[in-house]
Amino acid sequence: MVHLNPLCNTQSHWLHDAPFQTPSTESLPSKADIVIVGGGITGLSTAYWLTQLDPGQSVVVVEARGLSSGATGRNGGIICPGLNDNFDRFVQKYGEKDAERLVDFDYRNVDMLAQFLEEHGDKDNGFYDPQITWLEHGTICAWTSEQEAYDARSSAEVLKRLRPHEDDIKILSPEEVQTLTGQASFKYGGLQIKHTAIAWAARIVFCLARAVASKVHLATYTQVLQVQATGGGGHQVITNRGVIQASKVVYCTNAWTKYLLPTFTSHLVPIRNQVISVPVGGGGGGGGGGGPAKMNYVLSADRGYQYLSYRPYDDTLIFGGCRNATVGWMEHEDDDSTLNQTVSCHLRDRLQDYKFPHFPQREWAGTMGFSKQDGLPFVGHLAHVLGEQKGQGLYIAAGFSGHGMPRTFLCGRGIAQLLSNQPLDSYFPEQFLVDHSSRKYLLDPTSKLMNVYVPIKDHRRCHANGDIIHS
Repeated sequence: MVHLNPLCNTQSHWLHDAPFQTPSTESLPSKADIVIVGGGITGLSTAYWLTQLDPGQSVVVVEARGLSSGATGRNGGIICPGLNDNFDRFVQKYGEKDAERLVDFDYRNVDMLAQFLEEHGDKDNGFYDPQITWLEHGTICAWTSEQEAYDARSSAEVLKRLRPHEDDIKILSPEEVQTLTGQASFKYGGLQIKHTAIAWAARIVFCLARAVASKVHLATYTQVLQVQATGGGGHQVITNRGVIQASKVVYCTNAWTKYLLPTFTSHLVPIRNQVISVPVGGGGGGGGGGGPAKMNYVLSADRGYQYLSYRPYDDTLIFGGCRNATVGWMEHEDDDSTLNQTVSCHLRDRLQDYKFPHFPQREWAGTMGFSKQDGLPFVGHLAHVLGEQKGQGLYIAAGFSGHGMPRTFLCGRGIAQLLSNQPLDSYFPEQFLVDHSSRKYLLDPTSKLMNVYVPIKDHRRCHANGDIIHS
């Protein structure tokens, strides 16, 4: 089946004149121990950890477009631990200890990613400078209705009860939100998550690519058409540029997973979103009257369907979301080559509401991959899902549900450990694994499990953290 990752796309602010965006000219290897399908942050993190944990393996990364051309190169570039919004539901499903471990994993991922960038990133404003910046006031989730405040406060209170000595999460009064943001319209309070950084996410991928370039074959504009099993447990990875014989294949395909793994069609849902970049040119508006130069926080509003941050390095506002203004909320959409005009209009209207009287320079779309039943990524060996014979040697790391930035780096490490037959780290959440007992629905598409996650249209944070646009 053809992998329908469209080759035409809207121009992301993060990918303008970027490296790794032209077709590979080096011949495709005919054999590899491991083929990684997908050249975003998950695929390159997996490649990086393989070079660290099992350097003897031959590894090829194949990407249908340029590196980081999908979700990672189109997101809001916000690195913030997730799960705070639905934490009470995860406590109900998994218990207090395991739910807290999920949050701890996000914090660990954020810190280890920052450490990697400190060691492997530049600081010259070039293509390998991810411009990671820690924000004094973190992320401010402004509640915009009584119902949202009720729902979010309940979850935040459970989290704080289990983590009484942590000061990273704070419930804010309406007056505190208004003072921090300068927006009088926020009348219901909010939540502050202080452990937040902003970064040029595509450049994180470029740093990973540079770190592995001498050990891993990186093949851009190499579209995977089909993966076929061969005798002896191997696989043929059939691409538009040739065939690779591989012992193991990893699908780091997120929103496009269903085209190569139809089993996940009803479980991993693509959701499109849009973002605009706005040159500020000296400030003015918003941020408590101090202009963007004083905006040392990320703003998330309307249950996460709006998110705004200021980038001091290039004096630019990044504003995304508003997909809830459309009839279908852009669910089951994976074409990032077009823009929804309704969303475009709402983004501009909301920008004016926040008193930023500036005009967008670029607007782009991108696609997140949501795990429908529980909002957690799918990580692990696919033999559990496809059967021992059909799934032998096949692995997945996908479905980050808009929270890719705080999870993908260490999920790449987890997959690398599985590929190398090494034990997972003790902190790795077993709930991410495809063979976890809570994921029996993968074996039975008609099963009616208790849904820990609310319907996709009601997700509070579809989110700038991560995989894409508001990850």
